[in-house]
Parts: sequence; C-alpha cells; structure tokens
Amino acid sequence: MFRLLAFALRIRVTLVYCTLAVAGTVALGQIGPHDRWHVLHAASTNLHNLTDGHLATLVTSVFLTEGRVNWLWLAAVALLFAVAEWVSGWRRFLLTFSAGHVGATALVAVGLLIGIHVDWLADSLAMAVDVGVSYAAAAVAGSMIRYLPMPWRVGWAALWIGVVAVSGISDPSFSAVGHAIALSIGFGLGAVYLHRDVPTLSRKAIDATSGDRVQPSPQLSTL
Repeated sequence: MFRLLAFALRIRVTLVYCTLAVAGTVALGQIGPHDRWHVLHAASTNLHNLTDGHLATLVTSVFLTEGRVNWLWLAAVALLFAVAEWVSGWRRFLLTFSAGHVGATALVAVGLLIGIHVDWLADSLAMAVDVGVSYAAAAVAGSMIRYLPMPWRVGWAALWIGVVAVSGISDPSFSAVGHAIALSIGFGLGAVYLHRDVPTLSRKAIDATSGDRVQPSPQLSTL
C-alpha cells in the first residue's frame, strides 16, 4: 500500500492530468455534435479566443481532444508523461509541459496573426479548433535528452525530429509548425537541465571514485 502511494506521489502531475483528460473526453462523448462543436471552439487556443483575452483556453484546451478519440495515443502520452515525471521530478516535468504547450501556442498565434494580417494565410484560420496535449508531449519528449546517455541522445533527438518532419510533410498546417516549436523548446530545456546538473553529476562521480580508493582492506577493518 505504501509503495503504491509512493509511486502515485512520484507521478502525481501525470495522474491528475490523465484523470482530467479522460473525464473531459468522456464528457464530450456524452453530448451531441452541435454542443461538442461549441465546447471545442470555446476551449480552443485559436487566434480569435486568444486575442479576445480568453487566456483560460491555455488550460482548458490541453484536456480535450478534437474528433474521434484515439485511446492508444492517449495511453502512449500517459506513459511518456509518467516516465518523464518519474526521472525528472514533478517540478521539471510541469515546467516542461507548460513551456511546451504555452510557448508553442503563443508563437503559433503570433505567426498566424502576422500571416493573416499580410494576407499570406486565410482569415478562417483565426477560428480553427486547436485543442490537445500534443505540443506539451513534444516538449516533454524533447527534454528527455537530459536523462539519456550520450549515444542514445542523438538517436532520440533524430527519432523525434523525424516524427515531427514526417507529420508536417504529410499534413502541413500550423499545428505541424507548433509541434516543431514545442520539440525545440523541449530540446532547449533538456540542454539547460543537463548544464545545471553537470556539477552534481561530476560531484557524484568524484565521490564514488574517492570511495573506491579509500575502501579499507580486510586486514585494516579487523583492527
């Protein structure tokens, strides 16, 4: 019982997110298409809502999913979040989650604002539905380079760059740009975490080496 509680506390942010996301998904499934459309538009982080000052959408949008629910995708995201929070701690995980979601959303909104203003993009994009946790997931995935050994960091980074690139090519949209931005934010935060942890990691390595060197011999330990 205590082990289960300790495990739950170790991934508490992930558990809270998953609980609210499932609740939101189930609630959307209980209402009709017309009402669902209104809920998604009201909770969306689209340009129209953000420029009207509806900043609460930065929170509500992350718990909702547009279209048909992909439970396998949500399970994969939950696993990624649980592992990330377990190895990085809830503070870093929450910081990365928030920076990826809010940062990518804000930069995409600025790009849409400029693009629509100079007639490069259609005005209808200001009202597009933009909900989900994919920006946060991309940032969290990118930040995991901090917790991988060097040979694996390059492979992990290349994997996610490839996923984002393929997704953007197959479905070019502002969301694809947002995923690239969020992944870049994650890589940046991973580098910052690594830089901040270098002194601690070096100190642990020195302490371990020193401990091995001063290990007493069996003869001395019997004196």
